[in-house]
Amino acid sequence: MPDPPFVRGRPPAGGFKDCYPVRWDGRQAVVVLPEHIGQANAGQVSEELLSVINRGADPLIVDMTGTISCDYTGADALLRARQRAVSSSTEVRLAVADPIVRRTLNLSGLNRMISIYPSLEAAIAAGASAVPPGAADSVITPEALRGLLDALSRAELSLRGALESSGDAARPRIAEALRHLTEGIRGITPTAAGVDFPGRAG
Repeated sequence: MPDPPFVRGRPPAGGFKDCYPVRWDGRQAVVVLPEHIGQANAGQVSEELLSVINRGADPLIVDMTGTISCDYTGADALLRARQRAVSSSTEVRLAVADPIVRRTLNLSGLNRMISIYPSLEAAIAAGASAVPPGAADSVITPEALRGLLDALSRAELSLRGALESSGDAARPRIAEALRHLTEGIRGITPTAAGVDFPGRAG
């Protein structure tokens, strides 16, 4: 099946060069990621996705159909892109064919934040409000989201208390955990702000 009629995005002023192939159709951008994503290139992947979001992509479709290995650093790169996308009101869709890569992303929790499709064609065809086939159990209900935010907030308070009372050796690790937790809360909060929670005052 031939590729859809995309036009490669033009680099902005300053001579930006894409690290990975980017195909544009209006504002829709498809970024093709490599076979292997890990510590050696996760930073580059993150910068590429953030750059495409900054250039106004919506939706951003991440083509990982050719990716056969992705470790936690790759999942973290996708998470950072998702956090930027939330603040930019950009929809992100992943196309992942390899079951092991899909399992890695699921274990990281990304399947609860980003729609994941089994093929590039399915990701392109999906509407902004569509739920990917077989992903009904990945939709976060208002009650679950409220509970998650409450739990994260309590964990943040506990970590702050531990940071103040811990010894010097443990402080860097606690501070790092606190930073990741705070970033996670900030990434979820814009989404929660638009949720009509049951019983919330209007």
